[in-house]
Amino acid sequence: MKTTHELLGIDKTSTVNRPVFIKDLEGNVGGEANRDGTTFIDPEVPKSDRQDVVDHENIHHEQMIQGKLGYTHEEVFWKKGTRHPLEVFKRKDLKEGDENLEWEKEAYSKTKYK
Repeated sequence: MKTTHELLGIDKTSTVNRPVFIKDLEGNVGGEANRDGTTFIDPEVPKSDRQDVVDHENIHHEQMIQGKLGYTHEEVFWKKGTRHPLEVFKRKDLKEGDENLEWEKEAYSKTKYK
């Protein structure tokens, strides 16, 4: 028998302010931070690793709240700091989750998720 969390597609790592949903994600993406404060985790991520993925995505949520990170379907916007210019990247030219991207470097350096 499925648990309530499983029936609703909500992961147990959810909090009131940051609901986490299990959703098939494209490519090799394990997690996704959304502008509405929700997080998606791919069902292929082992349950033992899900909290690490949520921690990583929470860094991206904080980056968005701080105005450092933003995105549309076509572009990603990154502003490293108040004294730095806004950089615009075409998503089609990026490898999502690449550890060399500035916003990912910050998230990887602060979390266990690799």
